Amino acid sequence: MLHDQYKIVWQKWIDPFGQDQEESASLDYENENPDLSSSYSRSNKDENISDNEDESIIKKQSIKVIASPMGLIPYNEHTASGKIFNFWLGHTNFDITINVSKIIENTDGVEALDIFTRYRFRVAIGKCFGASETMVRIQENICRYLDEQELDKLS
Repeated sequence: MLHDQYKIVWQKWIDPFGQDQEESASLDYENENPDLSSSYSRSNKDENISDNEDESIIKKQSIKVIASPMGLIPYNEHTASGKIFNFWLGHTNFDITINVSKIIENTDGVEALDIFTRYRFRVAIGKCFGASETMVRIQENICRYLDEQELDKLS
């Protein structure tokens, strides 16, 4: 079989916005950024702001938002795409053409597909499907197609 030359390496997708949500809740601003906090405190003392007011300003947490076609949406555990979807990155050693993307998209278990580069894509695997079984199906379907393309070229 020819398809031994075609590879997909899978990597769990990590939400770049959601990973630090719990960490940022427990950060102590003054201890993490001593240079910034000291200059901040100095400027506030010049303006005669009390220490209590200074502490309350530092401890306020920012609200993360994401821009969408429907406007700004607060980013929390209910809107975090990494919690809603089971995302996986696929790294390939072959071009992800329109036909290859259609094969991925039409594989049972694939809920969503994003093509990032000619060699990298992301799929969301439905909750009712096994991730590893779906990844094997994707690889088999693509390899079958690419093998047929190679055989057609040889004919």
